[in-house]
Amino acid sequence: MAPLKLHYFELPGRAEVARLCLTIGNVPHEEVLYEFKTWPEHKAKMPFGQIPVLELPDGKMLAQSGAIDRYTAKLAGLYPEDPLQAALADQAVFHLADTWDLFAPTFRMSPEEKVTARQELLAGKVGEKLQQLAKLLESSGEYVAGDKLSYGDIAIFAGLSNLVSGFLDGVPTNLMDQYPVLKAYRNKIASLPAIKAYYEKRGEGYRAAFKPDTA
Repeated sequence: MAPLKLHYFELPGRAEVARLCLTIGNVPHEEVLYEFKTWPEHKAKMPFGQIPVLELPDGKMLAQSGAIDRYTAKLAGLYPEDPLQAALADQAVFHLADTWDLFAPTFRMSPEEKVTARQELLAGKVGEKLQQLAKLLESSGEYVAGDKLSYGDIAIFAGLSNLVSGFLDGVPTNLMDQYPVLKAYRNKIASLPAIKAYYEKRGEGYRAAFKPDTA
């Protein structure tokens, strides 16, 4: 059977959760990487004109990162079978998605406006979301869905790492210092053998922020 093909850019972005699920679960796959300058030439081939897209062995294309993340998590054994535990994992993922959505309007701003707007978000709505996430993690067990790693943990790890990777101008790379619970949690997931090994091999650029803390 042909391997799955994950179509996306080289940067972590919206495909990193799927990448990690496939890697941790030892699911055969390969990546089809695009450059921003040539991406428009391929856009029409995708179901909704966007990526990530997961190409299945029969050639069918699965779009929407949320759907791809859940599908790859199930293939990897990282999506809880228990309905409540699955809902707890989803709850964390959806909360993080809401947090990132707050930044969406800033991508259309000028460089100066962008930085100012993001700093205001960190002091306001985004800051509130991060505090809420910290409380959620404090009230959870070892992981967000119980005592076993799930895609919810992978998503939180990737989302927080992305946030401080330097990808968002105006968001300090040491932001996690303001949220000790989030910092410790991100570092715990980053230190898991399979994830640590992944970023030892692929830890350049933005992905340097996905490695365990050095101090």
